Amino acid sequence: MSNRTLNGEQFAQMILLGAHHLSNQANMIDSLNVFPVPDGDTGTNMNLTMTSGAKEVEQLNSKHVGEISNAFAKGLLMGARGNSGVILSQLFRGFSKSVQDKETLELQDLADALQSGVDTAYKAVMKPVEGTVLTVSKDAAKAGVEAVNSVETVIDWFDIVLKEAKASLNRTPDLLPVLKEVGVVDSGGQGLVTVYEGFLASLKGEELPEHASQPSLDELVNAEHHKMHQDFMETEEIEFGYCTEFMVKFEEEKLAKNSFDEQQYREELSEHGDSLLVVADDEVVKVHIHAEYPGEVMSIGQRYGSLINIKIENMREQHSAIVDEKPVNTNAELKKKNHVQKWLL
Repeated sequence: MSNRTLNGEQFAQMILLGAHHLSNQANMIDSLNVFPVPDGDTGTNMNLTMTSGAKEVEQLNSKHVGEISNAFAKGLLMGARGNSGVILSQLFRGFSKSVQDKETLELQDLADALQSGVDTAYKAVMKPVEGTVLTVSKDAAKAGVEAVNSVETVIDWFDIVLKEAKASLNRTPDLLPVLKEVGVVDSGGQGLVTVYEGFLASLKGEELPEHASQPSLDELVNAEHHKMHQDFMETEEIEFGYCTEFMVKFEEEKLAKNSFDEQQYREELSEHGDSLLVVADDEVVKVHIHAEYPGEVMSIGQRYGSLINIKIENMREQHSAIVDEKPVNTNAELKKKNHVQKWLL
């Protein structure tokens, strides 16, 4: 087999080592989390997402790249947690669609698949923000497309992709002011770089450290800056307080009464919060949104089917815990909590 070809066994091992490396670095990635809300869970969410995808690959008895990629993408979607996890799932959903009929991958296939993943992820986000994991994925994919005809092996090609991903990550503070103010790179972008590091190490047959990388002096300074992130955001400034995630399992009876249009659904939900991602396939639609009244958002979804995999987190309490503040219990906040509780009863 050509050095410019990736087979199914190699692809599966890349996924597993990428997931393992991300798991080992999750806490470090959490420490970088300041955008869109400094709730310290990007690494955790990406790790849970990647682990779900890797589990599907482990259970699959196939050496067909398309089949492996499809199982991986499905696992990522079902296990996607948080803004970063949903975006990660979409990067590989687009990748999977591009290679679904391929038993092995040539370099051009890989480049096209990375770009397809970027296109899919950008479409899933209502208001894409540059200086995030989206930018890192876009720049890395562009470098991959440009390098197809200038390298001899898959390893050389992926080395270029990873180098550009790292360079793009280092540029994220220049694109997103809050990152520069705190002195960190984007946490989601760091997560993607970590996955790519695992991919390349797998291709090279190298082992990765079992524990998180030791920070440099500059990184220690940045960590201290991160501990003071309450200087740029107070808990009370979080406009939409509940990180809300759920899936709607489509039901034919409901769809007969309310036809589902992904873009229309996305636009309707956008009126109820921010950090919105909507991702649909033939069976389910997954929603991630920062909302003030999660019940209202989920009620909209129930028009099309039944709710599954519901997760609601109070980001104000998360933020308060991180900065060692006492939880906010204003009258307005208590009313909002009661609104959610009444809906859930």
